[in-house]
Amino acid sequence: MHNNDTGPEVKAGRHRALATIWGLAAFFGIAGLSVFTGFSQGARLAQFDRVRVLLEASTVRTKLESGLNERISLERGIVAFVASEPGMNEAEYTAFADALMLDDPVIKNLAVLEGTTIKYVYPYEPNKTAIGKDLSLIPEQAGSVSRAMASREPVVAGPYALVQGGVGVVSRMGIYPVGPEGPRYWGQASVVIDSEAIFTHAGASDHPDLLFMLGSKAGPGTEPMVIHGDISGIEGDPVVLDVNLPGICWSLSAVPREGWKSHLGLATTITAIGLAIAGLAGLSIYGLLVTRAALKQLAYHDHLTELPNRSLFWDRLRVEASRTEREGTSICIYMIDLDDFKKVNDEYGHEAGDRLLAQAAARMSAAIRKSDTVARIGGDEFAVIAPTDGASGVEELTARLRGCFKEPFDLGLVVRTTGASIGRAIYPDDGPDVEAVLAVADHRMYAEKRAGKPS
Repeated sequence: MHNNDTGPEVKAGRHRALATIWGLAAFFGIAGLSVFTGFSQGARLAQFDRVRVLLEASTVRTKLESGLNERISLERGIVAFVASEPGMNEAEYTAFADALMLDDPVIKNLAVLEGTTIKYVYPYEPNKTAIGKDLSLIPEQAGSVSRAMASREPVVAGPYALVQGGVGVVSRMGIYPVGPEGPRYWGQASVVIDSEAIFTHAGASDHPDLLFMLGSKAGPGTEPMVIHGDISGIEGDPVVLDVNLPGICWSLSAVPREGWKSHLGLATTITAIGLAIAGLAGLSIYGLLVTRAALKQLAYHDHLTELPNRSLFWDRLRVEASRTEREGTSICIYMIDLDDFKKVNDEYGHEAGDRLLAQAAARMSAAIRKSDTVARIGGDEFAVIAPTDGASGVEELTARLRGCFKEPFDLGLVVRTTGASIGRAIYPDDGPDVEAVLAVADHRMYAEKRAGKPS
């Protein structure tokens, strides 16, 4: 039910507050969605870049592993040859190694160790200074030599500084000829691989888009070793892949040559556009709701007194009538007409008449209860809907309404007292429907006006 204690300013404030809430909800909702969309799109593109680098790095890793394993497998041939002919001479070994190596630029040399001492090496000239070196006495290589003595499978280590000069990755494999007492350790076969050459062969040194670094993995108490590349160039969360070789695992790191693309600009742009749309949407919703409330106010309220107009009066009257029928209660309908209103307009002007209507409306709004409705239904006519709680309540409200006209009104040019004629009727006591009861109240109001005194 209408609360006449709630003024139009308060109602307008509530409508603006509600419109503000919905406008802000739209703004933050769209803004949040745009921020999420912007940064998720940036993250998606960043992930796409990372997947692209991962795929290209995987291709290099595959070439690197296959190239290394292909050359490491040569030592199996040497092991088989020496195991079958442990008494071979240098010429026989040279002929066999030459057939295996076939001028492969990636292989630095193929060697045979008797015990732990280099006995034969191919090619001879660039590596002859290594012959006779006991590798178990070289601290850097002693560990891998020892592991190869106990293994029947290749053991990869390095890169090492070679005794004959240069640097290489070494794969070793124990040789166990079968004698009367079964297989016994005789020595080792080794393949020394040029780490720079194998890296270039895999397409990593001159890759058009990526920078690579190949390094050994750090074990307990050891530091990782850079096998190829520059660790300073591999920054910014590189893609890291394992390179698995016999007895060892290396890590291949890759980053774009130009660095990872920043998609912050795209995310910021999408967010900015979203915020602009969110702002427009929020303002539009705010304006729409405020305008809707204003139009509703204009459609159902009198613009001068800001009271409910005839349309809203009838709507509320029918609602109250339905409630009384459900609950078995009653309502009192008042018809109120200002006395000598035309005279006020004629003598003091329409502005004075408007001031009288506005002040009378404000006094009646203050006099009724929160559950009542006062409306201007035309000209100088007003109506009140008041749920009744007995005869005493009707009389009390009637007295308050009459009291609204005892004090003089400030009409601008003059202060004067103006009376009002009031007629009342009870629904459903005075008629079968609200229209009939309203007619009774109207008739009683005019009867009072004609008599010139309250009835």
